[in-house]
Amino acid sequence: MDLSLATKFHFDQRLADRALREAQNVEQLEGLFFEAAITESKLPRVFDFRVKSNWPEYLPDPSEAYGYNEMDVKPSPATSREVTRFDVAMDILKELDPDSGRLIWAVSTSARRRARGPHWKALGKIMGLHAATVKRRFQAALWAIHHKML
Repeated sequence: MDLSLATKFHFDQRLADRALREAQNVEQLEGLFFEAAITESKLPRVFDFRVKSNWPEYLPDPSEAYGYNEMDVKPSPATSREVTRFDVAMDILKELDPDSGRLIWAVSTSARRRARGPHWKALGKIMGLHAATVKRRFQAALWAIHHKML
């Protein structure tokens, strides 16, 4: 694997130690970024654009009880452990060059709602590259990060 990307990254020792505590190998590093993308969806929004009003309390409709109607299930709020791991992932992404950071985050958010992992073909279409090239560059960036952490 070509580690020429590793010379571009500048990790200080504190960040490398924090990252190594969270991810000891490349697979765990990939999982760290995928978990960070899921955690981002659990965090509260910066701006709340919902209309706020003061409506009087009303009794619930009994015909809507017992799960007969559609229900909007919200994700559980992020735990402190997830937020800590999210912070480590964001600190790592800050230290990367913009192209590698954008690629890693795009792949991570693509894998967020898919059981089968990232949608390589869609990512390749967005980036104007072949799906195998996107996957290869993603893996090279992860290997470079891991090499720099060590």
